[in-house]
Amino acid sequence: MNIHWLDWCIIGAMPTGIFLLAQYSRRYLRGVADFLAANRVAGRYLLTVSNTFLGAVWLVALWEMTYSTGLPPQWWSLLGTPVSLFLALTGFIVYRFRQTRALTLAQFFEERYSRRFRLFSALLCWISGVLNYGIFPAITARLLVFFLRLPGTVEIAGHPLPTIPLMMLAYLSLAVFVACSGGQIAIMITDFLQGSIMMLSFVVISLYLLANFSWPELMAGLACDTPPGVSRIDPLVGSATSDFNIFYFLIGVVGMIYNARSWQGNSGYNAAAKTPHEAVMAGVISNWRTLVSNTSVAILIPLTAYAVLHLPQFAGLAVPIQEQIAAAGDAQMQRQMTVPLAISNLLPPGLFGLFAAVVIGTAISFDDTYLHSWGTIFIQDIVVPLRGKPFEPGRHLRLLRLSIVGVAVFAFLFSCLFDLKTYVLQFFALTGAIYLGGAGAVIIGGLYWRRGTTGGAYLALLSGTLLGFGGIVLEQNWSRWTNTAFPLNGQWIYFIAMAAASVIYVLGSLLLPEKQPFNLDRLLHRGRYQDRQECSETAAAGLPKLGRLLGIAADFSRFERLLFYGSFAWMTAWWGFFLIVTLLGVLRPDWLPATFWPDYWYWNVWLNIGMGIVCTGWIFCGGCRDAGRLFRDLQGRRIDYSDDGFVTKPPTNR
Repeated sequence: MNIHWLDWCIIGAMPTGIFLLAQYSRRYLRGVADFLAANRVAGRYLLTVSNTFLGAVWLVALWEMTYSTGLPPQWWSLLGTPVSLFLALTGFIVYRFRQTRALTLAQFFEERYSRRFRLFSALLCWISGVLNYGIFPAITARLLVFFLRLPGTVEIAGHPLPTIPLMMLAYLSLAVFVACSGGQIAIMITDFLQGSIMMLSFVVISLYLLANFSWPELMAGLACDTPPGVSRIDPLVGSATSDFNIFYFLIGVVGMIYNARSWQGNSGYNAAAKTPHEAVMAGVISNWRTLVSNTSVAILIPLTAYAVLHLPQFAGLAVPIQEQIAAAGDAQMQRQMTVPLAISNLLPPGLFGLFAAVVIGTAISFDDTYLHSWGTIFIQDIVVPLRGKPFEPGRHLRLLRLSIVGVAVFAFLFSCLFDLKTYVLQFFALTGAIYLGGAGAVIIGGLYWRRGTTGGAYLALLSGTLLGFGGIVLEQNWSRWTNTAFPLNGQWIYFIAMAAASVIYVLGSLLLPEKQPFNLDRLLHRGRYQDRQECSETAAAGLPKLGRLLGIAADFSRFERLLFYGSFAWMTAWWGFFLIVTLLGVLRPDWLPATFWPDYWYWNVWLNIGMGIVCTGWIFCGGCRDAGRLFRDLQGRRIDYSDDGFVTKPPTNR
């Protein structure tokens, strides 16, 4: 290990800054609503920057995918462009969920269906979530250990101890401290620090890689060792692995609509927006936040690693990297650590420390969000409803903190014992299917269909759970039972669960009807139940028809309308380009020149970086403003100790 002193200073600054901000945020925590959702006073830019949802484990997952398949997944991800546009501009699910004022998704389930269903759904959600989170500490700790090139063991009190469990313990401890100290307030403000540094850092790292590794070299690297009939550059030829082909992304598109707001790994953010309008605006702005980070993480970094490890002109750089990869462990760990080890050897002093600080920041910020979500869901949606009455605020907060610690302990033990046998992204799909397979139908039906019933909701969630659990059991044991590979990956199991649950929810609601349709106006605080302080008026007749279709309301500012129209134009242009090129490539491939795809990826990278630099500055400044407003609003608010997520009134249709 030979790391420059400048890098150690930069690396140390990240956890120190996170600790100090978390400590400072504690003074603003005065009630349960503060701990769960920052008392619902977060602005759009703060939500956008803080809720980056690009953790260290996701870095490994994306690097693993791109290194295995090349660039085709980036092309097929454009399949979801119109869906992203629809979700961002219309506020589908997002707006109505915020209208309910529920602090957690299961609280909404109780208000819409029943307390027993809240318990049932919360238990499934929690089991699915903690299993999904269970591999985070191991993968994150491996990334940190291998990237920092730390020794495999360290000696403490004369006894050699493995480094990876110690790293898990160290970073989890800081994540637990953040989540427990100030709850969602501390999480949001420390995640803002990490998100801001991440956006700015990836601009610098992207420019460095492009300046030191030419685009022809990156393309030549991808062309190496490519079997006949597949390509790591041209998405229309064929994928280098069947796990991440076009069907993986088509299923993902379906899941984007079906499970909007279903996954509760960031439940605190789902309820933290100041108004439903701010929640929608945060979704629109988020489409511009990720331009540079996605380009750097999903394209430039893994492509650089691939070129260095495959091209003869980089043999001198590749030899020590390959030796480190060979010493990393089994084949699964070697595959996960290939890109981290490569990039750690390629960055100069200063940039190495900056990138390491980003990795540490993403590790802490991602895990504190997950720990907070699954810890609070266990108390809010399982313990409190079972008890049947609310806790005293001080005791309530103590239980929330103890639950967070419990989730961290489980994840630590699970990571030490579980042997991951598939890609990280496929494991996410598989464990997520336990809950997400049925949750989408229950949420959409509950928010948009008055005739959706509790019976239909039970049946939908049960079907998704059985398929999800069954998939895990089969995937883990199929090869041992049959000596063959399991024919379905996690993504296909996820799709089957979604389709089955949707049909079962509709049929179950029709076959098990309730006495009268549900009163959605009361649930959504509309009509005579309307909250004037949070209401965003519906589109006025004087607005253009396109504006009304996009969900623009009469009280939108000029800049907000411009942002909506700009997002619509940008994403529609990309979708049109995707359709035209895909059709040409399939029907008339001779019309596309041989250099089309290398040229396209080149200009795509530079366009995203150029746009991303502008958007990074804009969003960062807005986030700083919103962070100041967050503390000001928390300081001057009136505390409502009864706002703790406990539902005192049963669901009613009156």
